[in-house]
Amino acid sequence: MDIKDIKNIYKFLKETDIVEFELEGQDGKVRIKRGVAAMEMPAPVIMEREAAKEAKKEEPVEKKPENVKIITSPMVGTFYRSPSPEAQSFIELGSIVKTGQTMCIIEAMKLMNEVESEYNGKVISVLVENGQPVEYGEPLFHIEVSK
Repeated sequence: MDIKDIKNIYKFLKETDIVEFELEGQDGKVRIKRGVAAMEMPAPVIMEREAAKEAKKEEPVEKKPENVKIITSPMVGTFYRSPSPEAQSFIELGSIVKTGQTMCIIEAMKLMNEVESEYNGKVISVLVENGQPVEYGEPLFHIEVSK
């Protein structure tokens, strides 16, 4: 069983009410357990997000200028703009960022993973709301790269 199979299982489970899943085969054993917080998310929020994704698919793809780069999520998890609920956000719309600067945190399996900027530039859009679940490769920020 490779990582692609595990990701497919996770995507399937994410769309169901299943809290725990275990699969054992010749190649090994996989156990996925979702936390209570994931189950407490109200269904309308999920439906609205899915509807927004469908609407985005139908919209014509707008080509970004060459100097605008996208920071994407390196993993599936929950997006946070600050290190704690009381703390100030790592960055704001219009912030000037440098390569290696922390942009946000993605929580995955109770681990807080910092997402760093790959570019020097100005944040021109924040595409995800605080506390929102994100997928691998999902765009998080647009950065206007400094010349």
